[in-house]
Amino acid sequence: MMPPGQRTAPPARPPVDGASTPAGSSLSDGLLTVVLVSSLSLVLLLCAPSLRHWLMAPVTVSGILIGVDTVRWFRQRTDIFDPRAYLGLTGFHFFYLTPVLHITLDHWSPRIYDPPDWPNAIGAMAVLNTVGLCVYRLVVALPSRRGRRHRLSARLGVRAFCRIALFAAAISFGAFCLELAMFGGVSGFVDVMTGSFERPELAGLGWFLLLTEAFPLLVVAAVLTRWRATLARRPGLLVLLLVALAVTQFFVSGLKGSRSSTLWPVLLCLIMVHLLVRRISRRSLFVVAAVLLVYLYGYGLYKSAGIDVLDVVKGDRSVEQVSADTGRDLPTMLTGDLGRADVQAVLLDRHLHGQAPLTLGSTYLNAFTTLVPDSLLPWQPMSKVEAGTRLLYGPSALEGDQRSSKVYGLAGEAMINFGPLGAVIAFALFGLLVRAVRAYYLQAARRPDLAPKLLAPMVWTLVGVLSADLDNVVFFQLKYTLPMALVVLAARHAQRGPLPSGTRLVPPARKAAHRAPAGAR
Repeated sequence: MMPPGQRTAPPARPPVDGASTPAGSSLSDGLLTVVLVSSLSLVLLLCAPSLRHWLMAPVTVSGILIGVDTVRWFRQRTDIFDPRAYLGLTGFHFFYLTPVLHITLDHWSPRIYDPPDWPNAIGAMAVLNTVGLCVYRLVVALPSRRGRRHRLSARLGVRAFCRIALFAAAISFGAFCLELAMFGGVSGFVDVMTGSFERPELAGLGWFLLLTEAFPLLVVAAVLTRWRATLARRPGLLVLLLVALAVTQFFVSGLKGSRSSTLWPVLLCLIMVHLLVRRISRRSLFVVAAVLLVYLYGYGLYKSAGIDVLDVVKGDRSVEQVSADTGRDLPTMLTGDLGRADVQAVLLDRHLHGQAPLTLGSTYLNAFTTLVPDSLLPWQPMSKVEAGTRLLYGPSALEGDQRSSKVYGLAGEAMINFGPLGAVIAFALFGLLVRAVRAYYLQAARRPDLAPKLLAPMVWTLVGVLSADLDNVVFFQLKYTLPMALVVLAARHAQRGPLPSGTRLVPPARKAAHRAPAGAR
């Protein structure tokens, strides 16, 4: 008989720990990656004359350096949500496919001031990426200290967590109801959110908006922990829970103009399911990814056309007509939304021609001051909007109404602040971050403790900094990680004291033989 609050999930296979892959397997993965990526480049060169340029050499090397983790994922040598494997999957598009698409489609960000010679600029950025990825691979390949272990507490009870999570969700939901009242109810809220993407009505509500958007994920976390055994036996309920989360997130925060406000919570939910309830198959993940890509494309239309996008549903206009009117087509999604190649190439070209004064960390500092009231800050550091607008649209662009809303990514923001050398250093720091995140995730996946399984998905999202800027990362951590961490901390505090009689902790020496369920304890 288990003590109150201690429920177990059905047995699940332990996740694959890619850290223990034999050297021979790693060598075969590397050789296979070289063959596959080189063959793909050769086919592209034969089929697309525009790619017969020296840029394909560094682009191919970049694809090989990041693609080896993609090959390992497809060969099922890593856990399905291994952070390094995720970077291999998304990074192959980021470093290899995006530059190829730009060149073959001749598709570039509009209104760039004094645009560079694009093939040469893309090639120069590919060279910088190759250097940075070499540094990244050296850092992640460094041997780890076997003696160091993250302290993963097993003292978090299910009932304590669920009570506190639902209490915090109730406070957040109350704040959201107050937000609805501020805009005249549901209809007024929808009118404001679907009207203009400037939304001056939301100015000054930063911290309040963070509070209003926290409840959906907290509720889902409580449901997954409380009923994980039932959900493991009935995957249909998991699908309904995932759909409910996506719909709720879209209404609560997605209408405000941020597609990531829906995408990331869905991804966090998937990782929590994988760690707490049952392992998610690669086939299921492909289905989810396809649905999310359709959403990403549809949201791009909504972001440009607003509520008029419903004309497609009504049959008044076709998707092609809305795409043509808004400029939001499939190439824009693949190169602009899922890549940063042309924007980063412009930034590097500006530096190489001495047209980019360094901001020396101002945009990083600004990322931590965005939620601080202006009255408390006598001086505001330069934002990425101001710096990016000058670099992309010209020195006089700020005098008009044009502003850059671009996201520059890890290397792009580093170049804005410290030039090309800063980008290489950023890759080294990123490698250290990936090592730490991966170590925490894999330990959380192997151990039966509840708290790390709830926090690991939040920590996991830090690897998204590759294609994000620091202000995006800070805002995300405040929006999703902080509420979950506070609830876990409060639940651990409530659980302090002697363990309930009958509670059994798995001795370290018996972990392998015990084969603890992924969601137990």
